Amino acid sequence: MIIKKNEPIINSLKLKSLSKESALISNKADLYFLSEHINKHNLEYLILGEGTNIVPPEFYDGIVIRSDYKNISYKSPDILTVGSAVNWDDLVKFSLENDIKGFENLSLIPGSVGASPIQNIGAYGVEVSSLISSIDCFDIKNSELLKLSNEECNFKYRSSDLKNSSLFIMSINFKIDSNRKLNSRYQSIQNYMNINEIDDASLTAKTLANIVSNIRRSVLPNHHEIFNAGSFFKNPILHKDHIDQKTFALDSLIIWELENNMVKVGAARLIELIRDKISPSENVSLFDKHSLVVITNGKANQSEVLAYAKNIQDIVFDIFNIKLDIEPNIIT
Repeated sequence: MIIKKNEPIINSLKLKSLSKESALISNKADLYFLSEHINKHNLEYLILGEGTNIVPPEFYDGIVIRSDYKNISYKSPDILTVGSAVNWDDLVKFSLENDIKGFENLSLIPGSVGASPIQNIGAYGVEVSSLISSIDCFDIKNSELLKLSNEECNFKYRSSDLKNSSLFIMSINFKIDSNRKLNSRYQSIQNYMNINEIDDASLTAKTLANIVSNIRRSVLPNHHEIFNAGSFFKNPILHKDHIDQKTFALDSLIIWELENNMVKVGAARLIELIRDKISPSENVSLFDKHSLVVITNGKANQSEVLAYAKNIQDIVFDIFNIKLDIEPNIIT
C-alpha cells in the first residue's frame, strides 16, 4: 500500500479540496497496516467512495481512505457479495442482466456500493437496507474484522450506525429473492406509466429500471456535467401541528401522512415556495429543474456551499417552522 501526500479529494460538487494523506486499500494486509499507521500517528481519517455525497473542506488534515475491492460473486444461491469499490449503477445493471430483483428502483444513483448503506440510499419507494443481509467490514480503530447483520447497522431514513464510524466496508452481502415483487407504487412512477400507457401486468424489472432512469434524467443533473451531490436536504419528519401556516397553507405543501399525526414533508416543495427569497451566490445555486439539488460552477469551496445552504435553511425555518437537515456528509 502506497500512502500519497496532498492528494485532491474527489467530490461531485467539484469543490477545491486536498487531503494531507491518501491510501487505496486492496486487501486485508493493507487494512492492518493502515490501522497501525493511523493509530501510531493519531491521524484523522475519512473513508471515501466516489465522493458523490460529501461536502469536503479546502484542506483535510488527515488521511483519505478509498477501497479497491471490486469483486462480485455468489456466496450462495440467495446471497450476492459485492465489493465496496464497485460502482452502484454497475451493480444495478448486473442485477438486471442476472434476473436479480430489488435494485431496479435504485437505478442511476451515483456513487459506490460501499457508500450505499452508510446513508441508506433510497429512491422511488425503495431503500438499500431492504436488500442487505450483512456487511463485511474492518474496524480501523480496533484493528479487527467484523461481519455486521442488517439489524446491527441500525438503518434509518438516510442514515445508519455506519455513518461517521471507524468501519471500512470491504463488501456487502445482498439478499437474492426470486419471489420479490416489483415496487411501482411511487407516485411519479405511476404518473409515468399512466402517461406512457404502461400497465402493471407488462412491467418487468428492466422496464421499471428504464422508467426510473428516465424520470431521474428528466429532473436530476449528471454530476459529471453539472456539479452536484444529489438531494442536498432530507425530507423533514415532524408533527403536523408544528408547521407554520401563516404564509402557506398545508395544501400548498407535499405531505406524506405517518402515524400519530406525524408527517414527512417534501423538502423540494418547501424550497420551491421560497426560492425567490434565497440570496444569490457567485459560485453556488439551485438546479433549475429540481429545488433539492445544490450545484456549483466548479469554483466554489465548502464555506460557500454551506453558507448558501444555511440561507435556505433559515428562510424555510422562518416561514414554515421546519428544520431542514443536510443530506450529504459535511467533512470537517
